[in-house]
Amino acid sequence: MVRINVEDQKDTVWKLNGIKPFNEEMTFYYDESGNCRKFYLTDNGFNDPEAIKGDFVLAGIAHNGKSYEIDLVSLHEALEYKEGQKELKFKHLYHNSADFVSFMGSKRATEFLEWLDKSGLYIHYSALNNLFYSLVDIVDSLWETHPMCIMYFWDIKNALYDFTIEHQDEVIDILIRHTYPDVKDTVSFCYELCDLISKYNDDSIYNPGFFLELFRQMLKAAGKMGKLPFIQDNEPNMLIKEYYLFYLERCEIFSKSLHIFDEEKAVEKNLSNIQLYEHGKILNHYKFVKSHENIFVQISDMIAGLLRRLFIFLDEKSIGEIKSLAEKLNENQINNFNILWRLISRSDEKSPLLIKNANTPKNIQERMMKLQILGRSC
Repeated sequence: MVRINVEDQKDTVWKLNGIKPFNEEMTFYYDESGNCRKFYLTDNGFNDPEAIKGDFVLAGIAHNGKSYEIDLVSLHEALEYKEGQKELKFKHLYHNSADFVSFMGSKRATEFLEWLDKSGLYIHYSALNNLFYSLVDIVDSLWETHPMCIMYFWDIKNALYDFTIEHQDEVIDILIRHTYPDVKDTVSFCYELCDLISKYNDDSIYNPGFFLELFRQMLKAAGKMGKLPFIQDNEPNMLIKEYYLFYLERCEIFSKSLHIFDEEKAVEKNLSNIQLYEHGKILNHYKFVKSHENIFVQISDMIAGLLRRLFIFLDEKSIGEIKSLAEKLNENQINNFNILWRLISRSDEKSPLLIKNANTPKNIQERMMKLQILGRSC
């Protein structure tokens, strides 16, 4: 049994992000979308291309206290719930929509989002960019050799991720040949990646060229010293072995709240081997339930699916494309994008911890900017 003091995790978040610990009593409900179970390198790239296209999203709804009344009749009417139907799911909400934009103008999307907006419920999510999460250990490994550059680490992570997206085949080829994240020959790994960056990067462009060049110089120096601690002595090719840690993190951060997860046997088994405690007291503040027995978990399924689709849609389009699209939206679509913006903003105002993004700051900012443009809230 592994014992974890949640005070340590809260303190780490406070020190790194400046976000105050959350000590209110709430009830969180969860479901997930985009769980590929394991994310790893193969001889041809990644085991699941969909894991590159979209985030893993653990999301749902939350309310203050231990109980909350909702207008279930109106919800069923909004989603055209049929007697005998086992449960509500995102696939019922999306319901044969041609694409995300047409879905956002549909009757079901409109009535569901308006219902959610009026319900007083909070939405929450933890969204993980699988590729970004898999790459950051390279940058974090440079902390030991370049502690004076820590203030630039987020900019460097941005630059490395953008470079990898632009030259994905060549970067991934290097990772595969070095059985990343179990790099044996750090000198060769660093030099190969440095040479690839030199081939394409123009460091006369301040951002991201400057930070990519800074990364190259740091990586070159670390390679000579043979020190890249976070990408050595790991399971070869295994980028993300388990997703249960993201469930665990929510229980740690919101230690005063109750957490109700959709039944997920593998996650439940892993968490059963971990004992959380705070101020010396053992915490028993989460449980797994069958979704068809809990309407709040069913709503969480719809939130998780909707958010994942939203993020994929936003990531696939440039700011210019979003601006052009915004001019063509009908009133329902504009209103629905605006509701999504308000729901995320409302939760962020409650506490930034409700909205978690394991992604580049650039991507996070662009997503919210695009959402504002579509909802005409900027």
